[in-house]
Amino acid sequence: MARGGLDGEIARLKHRDVRQRRRAIRVLFDTDIPRALEGFVPLLKDKDPWFRSKALEAHRKWAPQQGVSSLKVLATHAWLDARRCAANLLGEFSEDTTEIALLLIEDEDLTCSRKAAEALLRGSEAERFALQFKDNPDSTIRRLAVLSKGATLQHRKDALGDLNNSVCEAALQTIVEQGEYLSEAAMSDVLKRGLKVSSMISSAVHNGSKVLVEIAEKVQGRQLNELVKELRIQCPDLESKAIQTLISNKQFSVLGRWMQGKKGEQIDAMRWDIIRSDKVEVIERSRLLERLIGRCGEREIAEQNRLFLEQCTNDLLRVTAENLSTASAELGL
Repeated sequence: MARGGLDGEIARLKHRDVRQRRRAIRVLFDTDIPRALEGFVPLLKDKDPWFRSKALEAHRKWAPQQGVSSLKVLATHAWLDARRCAANLLGEFSEDTTEIALLLIEDEDLTCSRKAAEALLRGSEAERFALQFKDNPDSTIRRLAVLSKGATLQHRKDALGDLNNSVCEAALQTIVEQGEYLSEAAMSDVLKRGLKVSSMISSAVHNGSKVLVEIAEKVQGRQLNELVKELRIQCPDLESKAIQTLISNKQFSVLGRWMQGKKGEQIDAMRWDIIRSDKVEVIERSRLLERLIGRCGEREIAEQNRLFLEQCTNDLLRVTAENLSTASAELGL
């Protein structure tokens, strides 16, 4: 550092010679002493955009080390980029940023107000601000509120009726994460809006009512796997309410997957009912038969398979059943 030390370099930031000012900036950045930030504040109003950009860079570099008070000049500045810089820095401080966030929350710029809301919802008064932002005109802020630690169960339930889908989906997400359940009425409303059903699966299985049937009729691929997984977690046997609901409404494709790996007289009877049902896709019925290969040595399985073969007319099912029959025959059954 040149003679005069840090204060000398800071003073050179006001030099009439542009080259001297640029050189001082390079020296101060290379030296990396946070106190140098004070010298960059006047540059926020400089006519040269290069110096203004360096003033913002200095704040991003040193403000977190200088304390929250260093953001006030940015948060109250007429230059939008300065206020945005303050908003983006709110999350960089370990200390309370409420004072600065409250200055920015009223900003007309969405970046400023949203970042301020995010900071307030992280703070010690999160519950207060979650309630305050519950009906905010900006859907992004409403979404942040329902996702925050300050949101209550009632808040989440109310947000399910939000006209913005992203807010509604955020409420669904947090309800699942909190281990809470939705009512049938709430789930019916969500289904009517065409939103993703993944977040409702746990509640639908828990309630074991009409919505579960609606979901079972719609899900495919990954969502179908999620439904079957949840059924296995919540429903240990055929007497479980959700399973009885699916049986009553002939949701055999879902039931067939749920039964995979399960044994017992009632389970096996249901399995053969599904295999024989023309209302179930052939590929699903064929898979159920294939999974019985591992039990080909059981007399009851071999007998039921022979009865099925006597009535079966579908080529794919016959091939699968014949493979099972061959495997049983090799074991003397």
